[in-house]
Amino acid sequence: MKDESAFPQPHDAAATGPGGPLVVHLPLYRPGTQVVHQGQHQTVSHVIISRGDLTVHLQESGLTVPAEKVQLAPTRLVLQRS
Repeated sequence: MKDESAFPQPHDAAATGPGGPLVVHLPLYRPGTQVVHQGQHQTVSHVIISRGDLTVHLQESGLTVPAEKVQLAPTRLVLQRS
C-alpha cells in the first residue's frame, strides 16, 4: 500500500471563510499538462489508473512513469457543494 502521507491531509486545505468553500492544492494530471521528468520538460499524453497505481505516459520520451516521478505545480481546486 502507498504511503498515506503523500495524500493531501486536512491541514493542507484552507477554508475561504466561515461556511465558505474549501480550497485545496493538488497536482492535476491530464493530457496536455506540462511536467518535468528527470530535468526535462515533457507533455502528458495520457493518464493510466490501474490497481490503485497512477501512471502518466509522456509524449516526447514515450515513457510511462509513476505520477510521483514527475514534477508538476499544484492546481488550486475549490470544493463546494452544489
